[in-house]
Amino acid sequence: LCSGFWKLSRHINYLGEIVQALAIALPGVVATGQLWGLAYPLYYVCLFVPRQKDDDEACKAKYGAVWDTYVKLVPWRIVPGVW
Repeated sequence: LCSGFWKLSRHINYLGEIVQALAIALPGVVATGQLWGLAYPLYYVCLFVPRQKDDDEACKAKYGAVWDTYVKLVPWRIVPGVW
């Protein structure tokens, strides 16, 4: 897990989903000038932030010290360099 995309953040796949939702929503926002389209990527943010915390707790319980080592090697949760 400490190589490839997984060395960038522990849940890099969640970032991909959020970016994809943003890419789908932005043309509608730009075309209409209304921000309602951003509800779609915001939904994913609201879904994945709590899920990431639950996933980390489950991995900590399952893998123990090995998970702690991984967290030290990969400190970013979803967004590399930010959070």
